[in-house]
Amino acid sequence: MKVLLLQHHLSSGPAYLFEPGATYNASFDARMPYLEAEHVLPADDSAFDAYMLLGGIMNAGDVEEFPWLDQAAELVRLFTAAEKPVIGICLGSQIIARAFGAKTYNLPASEIGYFPATITAAGRDDVLLGHEFIEPLYLAEFHSQTFDIPNEGTRLMEGQPSCPNQAFRIGTATYAFQPHFEVTPASMTQWVEGSEKLVAQHAPNLPTQLSRLLNLYHYGAHDFCWKVGNSWYELIAERMKRS
Repeated sequence: MKVLLLQHHLSSGPAYLFEPGATYNASFDARMPYLEAEHVLPADDSAFDAYMLLGGIMNAGDVEEFPWLDQAAELVRLFTAAEKPVIGICLGSQIIARAFGAKTYNLPASEIGYFPATITAAGRDDVLLGHEFIEPLYLAEFHSQTFDIPNEGTRLMEGQPSCPNQAFRIGTATYAFQPHFEVTPASMTQWVEGSEKLVAQHAPNLPTQLSRLLNLYHYGAHDFCWKVGNSWYELIAERMKRS
């Protein structure tokens, strides 16, 4: 099982998504064009079984400054057309939205911290989200933009009124998640400590509250990641059997 991985920062890898991947012997080909010029994206999906797109500080529409964002979106369309599983988180979800013609745009205020998420009726029937999760479900957020859901998309999760679109599916195996459900406590702590400007502006109390929030919500978020991640890798295994 070979997964193409679009990664933008060394501190923003698959994190807890490595765990269920290990049970399927998943290997990751990490491409980091933002960090390394030689890390070009492949021309097509032919060498891979799935595609994972992670978070980053840029916006999905910054294609003039980061032209590889357009190629990342084209790969989303190629993998989706081949019914090979795709999963995007935060920036990755916004790339998927743009790949299918939806808009991305700035939020009135950045979401940084832990926020409640509600699974929709369609989500309850979805193969990734149709599990029993620990409730109330709070997941990590660290973003300043949001997305509209593409016309062919199905909304799977809802958030706050200021940012209602939290997850959607295209077809049977392409998934976009705004929350950082993959994040570990160490990663979240590093992001908060390393983003003083954004945190000071949009979540000034978060540094003092983070330890308590992690104690409250980490277990439920990890449970969510394991179940969703395991189901996504199972989709890959099923697709590999069909081919």
